Amino acid sequence: MEKENDNRMSGKRIGVVINAVLKPSREVMCGVIHCVQSECLGKPLLFQASGGTLPENIKSFAANDLDGMIFCGLRREVIVEFLRLMPDHPPLVVCTYYPLSEEYMNLLGNGGELVLDNEGFGRTTADFFIKHGHRNFAFLRSQVATESIAGDIRCEAFRRRIEECLGTSYTFSKFVTGVVAANEDFWETGDNRAEAWVDSLPLPCAVLTNDDREAANFIDVCKRLGKRVPNDIEVLGSNNSHGFCEQTRPAISSLIPDYAKGARDAVKLLMALIDNPNLPRAQRSVVLSSYRLVERGSTSNGEHGYIVARAREYIAQNACKGIGVMDVVANVGVSRRLLEKRIRAATGQSLLEMIQAVRLENVCRLLTTTSLPMLEVGERSGYDSTSNLSCLFRKRFGMTMSDYRAQNAKP
Repeated sequence: MEKENDNRMSGKRIGVVINAVLKPSREVMCGVIHCVQSECLGKPLLFQASGGTLPENIKSFAANDLDGMIFCGLRREVIVEFLRLMPDHPPLVVCTYYPLSEEYMNLLGNGGELVLDNEGFGRTTADFFIKHGHRNFAFLRSQVATESIAGDIRCEAFRRRIEECLGTSYTFSKFVTGVVAANEDFWETGDNRAEAWVDSLPLPCAVLTNDDREAANFIDVCKRLGKRVPNDIEVLGSNNSHGFCEQTRPAISSLIPDYAKGARDAVKLLMALIDNPNLPRAQRSVVLSSYRLVERGSTSNGEHGYIVARAREYIAQNACKGIGVMDVVANVGVSRRLLEKRIRAATGQSLLEMIQAVRLENVCRLLTTTSLPMLEVGERSGYDSTSNLSCLFRKRFGMTMSDYRAQNAKP
């Protein structure tokens, strides 16, 4: 039966129109070529959309020679232009970042869509970061029109999944880069809103970006502000663009759709449309929900990253409540030896040193912003002995707490 179907479909002429600038388009194109050839359908005809416009020769091919077409990475207005020029176009599958509206589907007529599962993308990345022990999350996308709808879907699914898993025990922040003129890069305009946003993120933090380019720009900002990736902030991109992922330091971890499967699904849908132009609406929409995570340095805490993140957060929240090393060990749920090893590798400190650092930071804050007596400053910072605190403080800062207050007190 399968062989008969191959014979029936053999010799079909398939056209693929791509925006070769976009990595997803190139990936799908390669998959389509392989799939079409392996299914004995011949070699597809390739058309490259340059500058967002239709190839000049596509109209004649579509009218006379093509049995079906696949569009990859084209802007909506370009697709609409084609549909209006060619109302009698052959069966067409549009590979798109987000679902087409009913208006678009009506224009497609006997066409269909292959859509990325952006909600699945958001849930998958949320689960990844939650497994690493994070409680502070952020999402970053650009203002590019093609990314705005898909990015917002991902962002909301990301946030909802975090809420499902953590209830109200999390923080969440979102940033969208500003609109800039054509051929300009927001990150090179001198706009400091991004830096202010990055500087405001609570640490440790997990940041999901809508593409690898934004991840690279974000990491550059972190470096300027002294935020360590991945120790302070773990960063995850999208599409696994090697030019950005491999050349950035640390290299960027990225979630990539299974474009090979997407190509197979697109060709399968197109064959169904050629076979039956009146395919029901529900069967003309296929969702690509398979993703693969390529983990690199921006989340290099890796398998044990959740250990470090959870320990740091617990210490940040509880150090001034008088906790000890074994309280941290019990909260994280691993052996003290493993925890000390991972903490030392990630921060260069021991658990006790991390606890003391948070406590002394709070002591400094109270000394400079309040007139509380030294005993109360110590108690509010987790010390039950003023003499012990005094020794630690002098060793760390080279002066007494009274001298520190006198030199740094804020009016």
